Amino acid sequence: MHIFQDNNPFTTNDSKIKEKFMLIPSIGYELDKKQGNATLAFDGWYYRSLDSSIIKNIIKNTLQAALDFMGKGETANEERLEPFFVADVPDRKFKLRLSESISQVVSTDENGRFHQTIIVNSLIRLPVQGQVLKYIAIDDSHSQNGYEGTVYVMKNTDHIGCSIISDIDDTIKISEVPFKTKLMMNTFKKPFEAVPGMSDVYRSWESLHQCLIHYVSAMPSQLYYVTQNFLNQQKFPGGSFHMRHLKLVSKEKVNLLKHIIDFVQHDASQRHKVSVIENILTHAPIKQQFTMVGDSGEVDPEIYGTIARRFPHRINMIFIRVVDGGKNDDNRFKDAFQNVSRDKWKLFSNAAELPKKLYNDINTTIPIDITIDVTSVKPNNTKILSTSFVLAILPMLVTLVFISQYI
Repeated sequence: MHIFQDNNPFTTNDSKIKEKFMLIPSIGYELDKKQGNATLAFDGWYYRSLDSSIIKNIIKNTLQAALDFMGKGETANEERLEPFFVADVPDRKFKLRLSESISQVVSTDENGRFHQTIIVNSLIRLPVQGQVLKYIAIDDSHSQNGYEGTVYVMKNTDHIGCSIISDIDDTIKISEVPFKTKLMMNTFKKPFEAVPGMSDVYRSWESLHQCLIHYVSAMPSQLYYVTQNFLNQQKFPGGSFHMRHLKLVSKEKVNLLKHIIDFVQHDASQRHKVSVIENILTHAPIKQQFTMVGDSGEVDPEIYGTIARRFPHRINMIFIRVVDGGKNDDNRFKDAFQNVSRDKWKLFSNAAELPKKLYNDINTTIPIDITIDVTSVKPNNTKILSTSFVLAILPMLVTLVFISQYI
């Protein structure tokens, strides 16, 4: 579980502190069991608050009016809007300290992000507890003691390792993605709500099989903080996060608009998830097996089908939650999982239909029989769009105002 050292990393009571950084849980791979060699990835975001409260208020009022038009009730959640009112800080240097003797200076890229890979000769020299490595990021302008980050490490063992690739929206958190107005309300206005029973299932898998969880989502990384807090509150296991960064403020207007257009393209969500999952499976120890969990609201079946065909011996099981409004006909699933063994993918409508165990023993998968009546789920015959298309509507409005009046 990732605990934030600030109540909210996007706000501060000290008006003098304009720049802050946030560490995002990442992933590591033990390459050689005997030698202990490992590749460790580190992920974070450096940003600054925007000075103009007038512009922020104008934009927030505009967004609030849009949300009010969609549905009366609660005001927009400030905690979820605030991350869109910061600017990325490039070329900021700070130190990652893995142990007393191992550290490295890293620098943020043009998006204020750092994605640093460090290869170590031995995990023995590092403070790895189970499969979790804690490290410290030090920026002299903030705290000499630094901030604690987390890397979830896949161990290279003699037995089967377990990883869960999990979507978030409508898989473990109710977002109602196929219904765009409801999606906006659930994302920016209403309290987050967990899919009943999913945290119990994930905790069972984590406990019984020492599974690592990898949360792979196409939502903007600006929503990482509120999403991580939601997972903590709902007692989901900790895990690595793999989201997309949405750049909203830049002096390079042409590049900024190009970035936003790329973000909202129809297939952008699918390309992001396929790329992330392929990268994880490519670097994972050979005995690491993967269970993928998603939903029918977007393109998870097509994404997971693609991965299963490319890595047929690495996929233990695929579970797809059938949701109202998704394209839920048999032909869709047959096409998505073409050439994937029928006993490798299952549909479910609620968490009670998922197995508590994924393996009978350390080397044997469990035959799982899950059949549901998809006719009881309300279909949606409209073309499936990426979540990012809708989530980007509000950020695009923010960007247009910044370009015209601020930048």
